[in-house]
Amino acid sequence: MRNLTSRQKIMLGVYAMILAMAGDYLLGFGTFSTSSSPDAYMGMTFNVVPDWRYAVSSVLGFICAALFAVAAVELMHVMEEKYKLSEKKLYRLFKIANWGGILYFAFIHIGICMLPVVFNAGMAATSDLAVSVGMVWRVAKSIAVPMIAGFIICDLFVTVAWIGMIWKGMLPLKKAALICTPLIMLALGQLTNFIMEGLDSGAESFGWLTLYLVCALSLVGKEEKV
Repeated sequence: MRNLTSRQKIMLGVYAMILAMAGDYLLGFGTFSTSSSPDAYMGMTFNVVPDWRYAVSSVLGFICAALFAVAAVELMHVMEEKYKLSEKKLYRLFKIANWGGILYFAFIHIGICMLPVVFNAGMAATSDLAVSVGMVWRVAKSIAVPMIAGFIICDLFVTVAWIGMIWKGMLPLKKAALICTPLIMLALGQLTNFIMEGLDSGAESFGWLTLYLVCALSLVGKEEKV
């Protein structure tokens, strides 16, 4: 890693999010979806999907977290040493979000992957949709607090901090970069569901991907080592 330039290290965040998006689609596409069909249960359809998809998604989450850790550390180093942001409140919020992401990106895949696996197990054991869904909600409630906390600390904090830093001119980026955040991409991703339910699965990770891509290409030179 010592031989990598700052850009190459930050680009690891982009590669991490490509893996995360693959894991997101393995996890979310065709699993659960909202439905207005009279046959839907609680306004949703629930499908038994092969367990291997969730196992692979969990592994991708771990690899993503490892690559993201290298990228996040380097990006924060660049922002502190080259752009002197260490004392800025918005940067501190950005820093908290990125440190949180190192843990959250691994946990989120494992935590959410538990839910469809529980559903599959319930259907295999009982063939009863209501019972299987009840099992899923019981597990979901047990992991809800860390999942919600992670979403707030990572996605909300980084979105607020990023928009604030760009708006105030703390980084040499055009205002168009404001949209490169997980929450904005998550909102835009909802529009893809009009094409096919589940297409938004990787939207949150895509927001992180664009953020790190912009930073890699704009904040450091090609051969620069900060």
